[in-house]
Amino acid sequence: MGLDFVELVIEVEEVFGIAITDAVAATLITPAILILHVQEAVGSRKDPKACISRRAFHQIRASLMRTVGTSRSDITLDTQIRVLFPSAQRLDLWKSFRQDSAMSTLPALRFGRGWLLSPTRVSDLVAIAVSEKASQLREERSWTNEELRQVVRQIIREQLGIKRFADTDEFVRDLGVG
Repeated sequence: MGLDFVELVIEVEEVFGIAITDAVAATLITPAILILHVQEAVGSRKDPKACISRRAFHQIRASLMRTVGTSRSDITLDTQIRVLFPSAQRLDLWKSFRQDSAMSTLPALRFGRGWLLSPTRVSDLVAIAVSEKASQLREERSWTNEELRQVVRQIIREQLGIKRFADTDEFVRDLGVG
């Protein structure tokens, strides 16, 4: 088990408040198996209507409306952040947004050089919120299977730097995780 996979398992344990033994971790060879293990560990339930990313978007949109004073219809998943944060006020507004959204770990906005590391669209903010605020985003009930799957997949994306993968891909063989 490589360091990347160990860090992935640790992040999953922290987000969901569970413990995964080394013996169990060795059996988690695909995202699907990891997701199933976490679903069983937390006792998630089926609910086809649940969508944690939708709840994250609604919270992000509300925070953006309060912070930058734009209308609800001006904020979609594809809205570019540079449009919402005018350059003259960008740093102050970004700081206010980070506080209002309770996402203080958001990276600095860097348009131009280094902008690849900054969020560029509202959808990027939603993805960050899903992984950072997973526990707060789920409603006052148990995890649903789909919410849990979305969060685990986002953790995999962030921890391993892999954007696209199937739940059935093997970590080592298909995703190159050592």
